[in-house]
Amino acid sequence: MTSRALLLTLLLLTCSLAGCFGEEEEPDSGFGWQEKVEVPCNTELVEGLVCKEYLTGFVTPVASIHHPQEDEIWIADLSGTISAWNGENLRTVANLSELVSNCHIEQGLLSFAFDEDYNETKKVLLSYVDLGINCGHEANLILADVSVENGLLNTSTIRELRVVPQPYRNHNGGHLIGIGNHQYLWGLGDGGGSNSPDKTAQNLSSPLGAIHLMEYQNGQVSPVLENSSGDSYILHHGLRNPWRFDVDPSGGLWIADVGQTCYEEINYVPLNESHNLGWSMREGFHEFDPTVECGTTPVNNDSNYTDPVAVYPHEGGNCSVSGGEWMDWGAQPLRDGYLYGDFCTGTIWIIRDQGGVWSSELIAQTGTMIVGFGHSLEDDLLIFSWAGTIYVLEESES
Repeated sequence: MTSRALLLTLLLLTCSLAGCFGEEEEPDSGFGWQEKVEVPCNTELVEGLVCKEYLTGFVTPVASIHHPQEDEIWIADLSGTISAWNGENLRTVANLSELVSNCHIEQGLLSFAFDEDYNETKKVLLSYVDLGINCGHEANLILADVSVENGLLNTSTIRELRVVPQPYRNHNGGHLIGIGNHQYLWGLGDGGGSNSPDKTAQNLSSPLGAIHLMEYQNGQVSPVLENSSGDSYILHHGLRNPWRFDVDPSGGLWIADVGQTCYEEINYVPLNESHNLGWSMREGFHEFDPTVECGTTPVNNDSNYTDPVAVYPHEGGNCSVSGGEWMDWGAQPLRDGYLYGDFCTGTIWIIRDQGGVWSSELIAQTGTMIVGFGHSLEDDLLIFSWAGTIYVLEESES
């Protein structure tokens, strides 16, 4: 049996993979995390692509961004570190491990972004889960800014801009991207727990289970929308755990939303109007009912909910969607679509417009446990492995 097959067998024996990080928060899911085992990214790829080891030595890398001034990428790790890579040397930019919670697998440093005016302000935005009490309980999802001095984060300058209490330790979301005009998108999970106990994603008065739209300028955060009936930051709601999302050149927002028991989904919505994606009234296209077997609940055709453009079931070892990047960069076979993968199997797909119909194409069976994706220094696609290795998917030389 191969190492990938052995790892997958262990996962399947211990859990009905629910896309949720931790048994304590979701006892009904049966999900249990295994010891980290590195499975090399060396399996089936489409013609013209090769997967190689890029960098090692991380705990759980989650994001990489090109520096706006220097010829380097900054890489965030769930453990709380940010590192800079210039093609020759890897240096530590910040160690926030005493600030962020690492008590639960989904907690930690989740994302970061450079201030749009970085050349003048030298500010970086951070998204993380704070320490809380009793090892990550009653923690908060924090949006903060921090100053860069001499190429390093000056942690004494960290300012909390938004503080969102998390009722449970999982489903934090936390992804953060700039979209221009001093505006940013910030993703928040539904607050965790099994079966959405607080139904936050359908409550517009709650900040949870939503994509937030905000402006950050002159060190201040403010809402962009006028929403008199709920949280003024909410752009889209009805989400369970929008771990990663991206914007395409036409202004469409691609959201990979982690499912619970049965289905993983990709949503496509415009930036200029709000949508309800349906959780926890439905999962994928189906009514959400955790008491029955997958596939036995009826399709939910409620017009109040926006349908996903792609759904895949928890079959063949698939368990949790790891979005995702809109690919107008990187290797040529990866371009012109939204790329996403599955955490457990390491399968990668890309969804493209095929004559007016969105269609997903299998790109790779990498075998590694995919946390997410990012940009390499050379602008190739990076694959972040749960076990700490970063791989690069690039065009083969032959």
